[in-house]
Amino acid sequence: MQSAGEGWESVALRLRVVSLTWIVRVLVPSLLVSSLPKRTRGISFHSGVSGMAVGFVVVAGSIVIGWLLGGSQGPLGAAVSFWLLGSTGLVMVASSLRPLAFVKPICVRCRLLPVIREHESIHLAGVSREETVWASMRLRHSTQSLALEADPAICWFCPIPKRLAGH
Repeated sequence: MQSAGEGWESVALRLRVVSLTWIVRVLVPSLLVSSLPKRTRGISFHSGVSGMAVGFVVVAGSIVIGWLLGGSQGPLGAAVSFWLLGSTGLVMVASSLRPLAFVKPICVRCRLLPVIREHESIHLAGVSREETVWASMRLRHSTQSLALEADPAICWFCPIPKRLAGH
């Protein structure tokens, strides 16, 4: 579990990147919705003790809702409830044990994956605001240092060059 003072570097060392394939998106429906915007490169859930607590609450809530639906919908209602809500809770609990970042398949193969990993590690270390994360990243990276300008291998819709440039 993540300690209170753990920095993003130590989170990055333990971070597991999971390719956000269609199978993963179907198994965890909240990832399907979260990954729809083209600008989304990676998704992570709360980690540490708070992530575990919220994950257990979500799992318990899905079980209670499933039990309540059990009378009118039978086992199918309980299964759907657990699939829609409980799967997210299970991923949150898993992420609290070992940091997880779900990254779009095209980005897993991109040379900017280390930047995406760093971004998600900063979030998992406790920084929630995007502006703060990108300000921190601009201290270590620039479009020039990463040679991003006019790189045909970088997707035209990738937000990383614009964010590093401060736009």
